[in-house]
Amino acid sequence: MVAFLNPYMVKSIMNLLSIDKLSLIESDKELVSNVSFGINSEDKIALVGVNGCGKSTLLRVISGIKKEFEGSISRNNQLKISYLQQEIDFNPNDSILEHILNSEGSIMNCIKDYYKALDNMSLGIDDSENFERLSHEMEKLHAWELEHQVKSILSELGLKDHNIKMGELSGGMLKKTSLAHALVQDYNLLLLDEPTNHLDIETITWLQNYLQKSNKALVLVTHDRYFLDTITNRIFEIDEQKIFAYSGNYSYFIEKKQERKESEEKSQNRLVNILRREKEWLLRGPKARTSKDRGRINRAYDMMDSIKSQEITSSAFSVTNRRLGKKILELRNISKSYSGKTVLNPFSYTFKNGERIGIVGDNGSGKTTLLNIITERIIPDTGSIDKGINTHIGYFDQMGKELPGEQTVMGFLKDIVNVITTVDGKSLTPAQYLELFLFPKSLFYTKISDISGGERKRLYLISILLSNPNFLILDEPTNDFDIQTLTLLEEFLMDYEGCLITVSHDRYFLDKTVDFLFILETNGNIKGFPGNYSDYKDFSDQQLREEKLNKTKGVKEVKREEKKGLTFKEQKEFEGLESEIEILEIEIEDLEKTFLDVSDPDILANNTKLYNSKKIELGNKYNRWEELGSKI
Repeated sequence: MVAFLNPYMVKSIMNLLSIDKLSLIESDKELVSNVSFGINSEDKIALVGVNGCGKSTLLRVISGIKKEFEGSISRNNQLKISYLQQEIDFNPNDSILEHILNSEGSIMNCIKDYYKALDNMSLGIDDSENFERLSHEMEKLHAWELEHQVKSILSELGLKDHNIKMGELSGGMLKKTSLAHALVQDYNLLLLDEPTNHLDIETITWLQNYLQKSNKALVLVTHDRYFLDTITNRIFEIDEQKIFAYSGNYSYFIEKKQERKESEEKSQNRLVNILRREKEWLLRGPKARTSKDRGRINRAYDMMDSIKSQEITSSAFSVTNRRLGKKILELRNISKSYSGKTVLNPFSYTFKNGERIGIVGDNGSGKTTLLNIITERIIPDTGSIDKGINTHIGYFDQMGKELPGEQTVMGFLKDIVNVITTVDGKSLTPAQYLELFLFPKSLFYTKISDISGGERKRLYLISILLSNPNFLILDEPTNDFDIQTLTLLEEFLMDYEGCLITVSHDRYFLDKTVDFLFILETNGNIKGFPGNYSDYKDFSDQQLREEKLNKTKGVKEVKREEKKGLTFKEQKEFEGLESEIEILEIEIEDLEKTFLDVSDPDILANNTKLYNSKKIELGNKYNRWEELGSKI
């Protein structure tokens, strides 16, 4: 067996896991049938496919959580998995730091036991012998470095206060905490199920860069196509219970999938012609049919079953639009605060026909609040909303709505509309519209309570579009949709003639669907930007470069060549660090001794706090000492 090498050395490619002849059934639905594949140490794999095709289930099989399947899985004895699931399991009374340290593994167990011994001693319980043993174990396992890494990642994710209880966190903060929990584990295979859901664009970009630099194997499910294109080197597409593997990123996958579909289409056309002749032969009459070869009859019926339903082209994916009046919607000096905190400063805007506006901003910046004011779900503190009499708003709420679980998918849609008229005058039945939205026939008469969460969100979206809105508002439509659904939605929006407002953290989706941005800042201000998200990012980056350049203006001397070695100031700092590190080590050693002698719980608690702060300070000084030492 090939061993793992030092990450700074050349790493040998190693097979981590092999799956052979895997078949999966979930809720009486076959997801994959007789598929085989392997995962190597250099792989960064994306699982793609429609909602309900089995992506998350396959991740649970790989992780070892789901054990009900047919086939075999061979795992390398060095395989260590870290798994971020969509549903976050946590104790609401744990702090952020306690939640992250609540993991299996020798290092994490040592840190937990160490803090438990500290707590015991602060309560007056004599646990000094155990504490001394754990202190040595922490040094041996380099656990102090892991603690520093944990706090560094939390800081990068904007989680500054590590003592906040998990039950007090917002959805976005919970996702960041669970992401940090997954990234700090001791693993060589990382499984991520929709890691970008509920994250702001800045955090998604940070995670993208982090994974791009990582040398660990990765299998992820995500609808973020820029994310996929940058990180992955293999794509596994689940389609019709099979897995099609592509060696390349998302752009390569799209190219090769198109070639595969064109080949399948040619095959289908040949099959249709053969089937037409066979059906003519079968329909010649009972007398002639009795003499026909039974095998040939069976083959004809097999071909009928193999014919796929005709795909509806994207040009049919538009409903007729209500005409907008002269007045559409006007916001006049609206503002909103919660508990004394300003979310939106006074803001005015007059919407015009055909506008396509994206709303971006950090989590908690007020994006959903703005949408709820526009739709009059909440009342602004100041200002007013003036809506035109012909303005009909369709609002896709990210929280969704409770669909009637006992009703069938088809029955729910028929209650809204019986015939859908497209912009080119054609009519579609509800069944055709469901197929257009990638619902298989097997789900048409299934109860809504029995379909997946993603499929319910898709049905909810259909119900909004079929209400024929001329002012469409989408709040995080990309969170629970697969790439195929997003592609269909994007094509619909590109042909949509009414007003559009969308909140999304999906950069690709924003680039394709909007041409103007509302930028919500953390101070409550709203700025406008003409362009899509990539335009805005380029503009922002250029501004930062100009700011840095302006800071260098006025410098009289320009250095032509970077000076090698340490500057005089750095040399003095380097020499000072050596003595500072030595003093800190002595102070830490003295504090460790007090844990064995002091029994007063207040003094012990103060010493514990001081001890932890000095350990962090020591780690920081070591890092700086090594950084300066590398320049000598």
